[in-house]
Amino acid sequence: MGRRTLLLITSVLLAAVGTALVAVYVRQADERAAGDEATALYLVAARKIAQGTTIAAGDLTTREMRVRDEPTTSVTDPDAATGRAALTDILEGTTLDTRDLGRPGAQAEAAIHQGELGVDVLLQDPNRAVSLLGIGSMVRIYYLDADGQAQQLVRQARVISIGGTLRESGAAGPDGTNRVGSGTVPSSVVGLSVSPKVAQAVIGAVGRQQLLYFAVIPSRDVTSDQRND
Repeated sequence: MGRRTLLLITSVLLAAVGTALVAVYVRQADERAAGDEATALYLVAARKIAQGTTIAAGDLTTREMRVRDEPTTSVTDPDAATGRAALTDILEGTTLDTRDLGRPGAQAEAAIHQGELGVDVLLQDPNRAVSLLGIGSMVRIYYLDADGQAQQLVRQARVISIGGTLRESGAAGPDGTNRVGSGTVPSSVVGLSVSPKVAQAVIGAVGRQQLLYFAVIPSRDVTSDQRND
């Protein structure tokens, strides 16, 4: 076999190898491109979902987005979101994230201090000091005795929820710290974190159908001891 023939065969083999390598590269590039462009339907907020809201199907819609653009915690399954509580405000159009979802009541439960109990009190205006009361407020609770005189029932109690709202809202209160609740609700269930002794007193008063009145304590007057004397 002559030298010229060997060179020809070598050239053909090199060309074949080169063609194969180009084909492999192109195929891998196509696969990478396909992977980059892979899409899925993600759940997004159809409207603003306030912190503490239990999410319903009507709060959600879907949007097709590239998988590579979304974190692995983004929600695609409606069952993973409906019935869950928003742990933060979720703006309209925002992709739902499992880190922002919790079970209903989890925030209020987490707000209950160790050694205390969570109790709900149904109040009506003006009893609930609507213009002053806010999440995190410290309140003093009074009731009226048989002579119509106000008597102290609880010296200090901490508000952890108002009417199912588990977030601060509105402007700062008169003391500059506590934030006001909504003034549009004529009656409200106010959640408190209190000692077992105070919980017993509050439940007893509610059971006797006594009207309870809240007075907000300014932050500067709040003592470290939150238990009733």
